[in-house]
Amino acid sequence: MNQFHLTRPSFYWMWLHRASAALFLLLLWLGHFDWFPYLKGSAVSTKLFGVVFFTDPLAALEVILASFRFNATLLIAAAILFALYAFLGRAFCAWFCPLGLLLELNAELRSWLNRFLRKHKTHLPALSISRNTKYVLLLVTLLLSLLTRLPVFQLFSPINILARAIIFGADASLLIVVAIVLLEYLAPRAWCISLCPLGAFYSLLGRWSPLRIQIDHEREKSGKMCGLCAHHCPIQIQVLEDHIKQGKTDVDDPECMRCGMCLDGCPRESLSLGIKLK
Repeated sequence: MNQFHLTRPSFYWMWLHRASAALFLLLLWLGHFDWFPYLKGSAVSTKLFGVVFFTDPLAALEVILASFRFNATLLIAAAILFALYAFLGRAFCAWFCPLGLLLELNAELRSWLNRFLRKHKTHLPALSISRNTKYVLLLVTLLLSLLTRLPVFQLFSPINILARAIIFGADASLLIVVAIVLLEYLAPRAWCISLCPLGAFYSLLGRWSPLRIQIDHEREKSGKMCGLCAHHCPIQIQVLEDHIKQGKTDVDDPECMRCGMCLDGCPRESLSLGIKLK
């Protein structure tokens, strides 16, 4: 089995995926000006160069369930991203999602605050919410779309609300985003790990994605297993316990966002982002 690998310097992947999400948001913001015709739309649906139309597959599915109609243009636009994320897995969450970028930066602020509190003999709570909750919420939103004839998640999605607030200005709906940010001080990364229906959808879509974090066991044997990969993972995938120690050649957890944080945290560079070519 051949493998194609990407390598990186320290912290390369962290800054790269943050820059990618920030650039995507900047392009969306520029798109609302008439003099910038290259990318028009929102975090849900965009048109590239005025020709290529992209639509989030979950949004398209909700619209179909709500309207009981199949629109050829919508299906084609959704099929493009459907195929893309079947290949990339849950990469949207790390590389393009504006809320994901905000919550990642918020997590750093939470970590700093927690270190400060620990010096004063206290700390922030770290509540745990089952990661399966988001799959239940995904099913609920699809059923509600069918029953109410409205694309429910698209109407209340904090991802859309944040993008819309940055592009067009804030309104009262931004309080939903504020609530999620504050929740993360009680339950770290609760939205991305446990609550986001879109994350659940992309996890299911990319379950057999060929783009994965690859494990070089020869390098891993060169020193003591440190577990820094799992420590750096923003959605708490147990890379060491559930993958390296199990002898797996790659991280096959469907919730992996391909963000590269585990790569930056690996001192022996025994992890890499790779495509398996059978």
